[in-house]
Amino acid sequence: MYQPKYPLKYSDLVGPYESITSLKETVKQNIMTILNVSPGEWPGNPELGVGIRRFLFENYPSDDLLAIHERIRQQFEKYLPFVQVTSEFVDKDAYGNNLIDSNEVKLVIKYNIIPISEQDLIILNVGETPHMDVG
Repeated sequence: MYQPKYPLKYSDLVGPYESITSLKETVKQNIMTILNVSPGEWPGNPELGVGIRRFLFENYPSDDLLAIHERIRQQFEKYLPFVQVTSEFVDKDAYGNNLIDSNEVKLVIKYNIIPISEQDLIILNVGETPHMDVG
């Protein structure tokens, strides 16, 4: 369960790098890895990854962009079968303004870690490189 916490920082307490010690943080980091990695990029496992960066210049709603939901579902089924996931695009802000007018679309990924009954979500701007600041 112990894996380095990103971004990497030296830790006098646990060794060379700070570590993630909770299951919830570990799963969130694994989800971010699956989202960030493009298919063919991970050594020894070319099927791994959604490759969210590939959608940087996709028009909303294109068939390729909408297919991302199925890719996310498939990746979770294969690599994180103990996590239930839903994903959706948000094209309006909290005030009802159209985000598409400002060339924005958000991808909301909601997930439930079944064994520990923990729920969380990740909100990404499509085209932005996903990153995680767990703190």
